Amino acid sequence: GLQIATRMTSQIRGGNQAIQNANDGISVAQTAEGALQASTDILQRMRELAVKARTGTNGSIDQKATNDEFAQMSDELTRISASTNLNGKNLLDGSAGTVTLQVGANTGSANHIDLVLSSKFDAVSLSVGSGTVALTGASTAAAATNIDNAITAIDAAIAAINTTRSSLGASQNRLTSTIANLQNIVENTTAAQGRVQDTDFAAETANLTKQQTLQQASTSVLA
Repeated sequence: GLQIATRMTSQIRGGNQAIQNANDGISVAQTAEGALQASTDILQRMRELAVKARTGTNGSIDQKATNDEFAQMSDELTRISASTNLNGKNLLDGSAGTVTLQVGANTGSANHIDLVLSSKFDAVSLSVGSGTVALTGASTAAAATNIDNAITAIDAAIAAINTTRSSLGASQNRLTSTIANLQNIVENTTAAQGRVQDTDFAAETANLTKQQTLQQASTSVLA
């Protein structure tokens, strides 16, 4: 009974830690997803600016203001990528790679869930950096071509971010389900451990009573 109860203790404590690990994984996914939402908003604004710049009714002052904001938005993408951290781990510059979460009390791949954070989401990696896209050109025709190319690049960047956000969302849902299952396992194992310990106590009590009865009987015979 003691060995069984001890093994159950290992499963209970391991399960509780796995729940914490899964919750930490959700925090990672939520932090990354939130930053990617901000990046998507920036890209949408950049696209809006590109569409604005494409029309021929802009004056030189308006065009310069549009170009300046476009460049600032591009820089902000890079800042978000460089500064999105959790517990000292950068989540959007590709350095995190694949984060493997231990979500079970035991070893084996069935107790692992991976969060893939190997992509970079700065402006250059998304092909929307100031050296890659522009809203100006040497001529009106060249500027129009550059703006069209910028819109195409922005659409591709939004699609790439959406793919990662969908993956992170699916991982969060999976981790939430995993936590519910782990909580059920821990609860049932704890109850089972209590029954084992109660049985052991009852058996030991009965054995002690038996020994005391035998001892009393022996004493009576000797008397």
